[in-house]
Amino acid sequence: MTDTAVTTPEPTVTSAVVGSVLVLTLNRPDKANALRHDDCVVLRERFAEVDGGSDIRAILLRAEGRHFCAGADLVTANAPGAKPKIGHLERTLAAGAHGLVSAVWHCPVPTVSAVRGRAMGLGLHLAVACDFTIAADDAVFSAPFCKRGFSVDSGGSFLLPRLVGLRRARQLLLRGVPVPAATAAEWGLVDNVVPAVALEDEALALASELASGPTYSLSHTKRLLNDPAPVGIDEVLAREAASVEATVRSADFKEGIRAFAERREPNFTGA
Repeated sequence: MTDTAVTTPEPTVTSAVVGSVLVLTLNRPDKANALRHDDCVVLRERFAEVDGGSDIRAILLRAEGRHFCAGADLVTANAPGAKPKIGHLERTLAAGAHGLVSAVWHCPVPTVSAVRGRAMGLGLHLAVACDFTIAADDAVFSAPFCKRGFSVDSGGSFLLPRLVGLRRARQLLLRGVPVPAATAAEWGLVDNVVPAVALEDEALALASELASGPTYSLSHTKRLLNDPAPVGIDEVLAREAASVEATVRSADFKEGIRAFAERREPNFTGA
């Protein structure tokens, strides 16, 4: 009788504690850390578990491999034959990508993201929803929703204008313009740009500095900064989900996904 080895897949989100810092790592480097729904759920839960009253006093979000996050895994989510019911996408976004961005935004302890390579779509918004974003000099930020034929989601219409202004947000969202790290720093999209070899040390040092601060009072300051107006990110996320629900049923979206999978430019018709 021959024993059959069972291979357990590597977790796509890993966690470790360094001092008082929870280090969360996107661990799907072969797919440029593109996030599936279940990955978003796991990551959201990791953020939501930190309540500000434990030994965890800051969170560092990083990634394995060359790229931080290529956004949502659109190919997996839109496999041939998939015909979700009306309203399915809004519910899925609330539990997955939108729930994740909301958990990061509302996290009571300071958060830091360390970005190298590509940060696209959901990956971009996840990075900049953190309180501080440190970028390697090889990082490139983009929001290619218009290239895929659907409307912005995961908080982009809320986060980007707040950080870079309306005109630059239009460049990102209506044209899909990629923004290299140096320009991202000039625009205020990220806090600092460092050599790629120094990224991990710089990001952990910042997270450790924040963890040593008065994190209870910092949580109150965060709340005042993040939601000063009657309409906050959750209302924006709900509006985005409704728009995505509508636009993913368009012919342009189907063409955008086909073109993405076939590595070519899409031929949109406006339908």
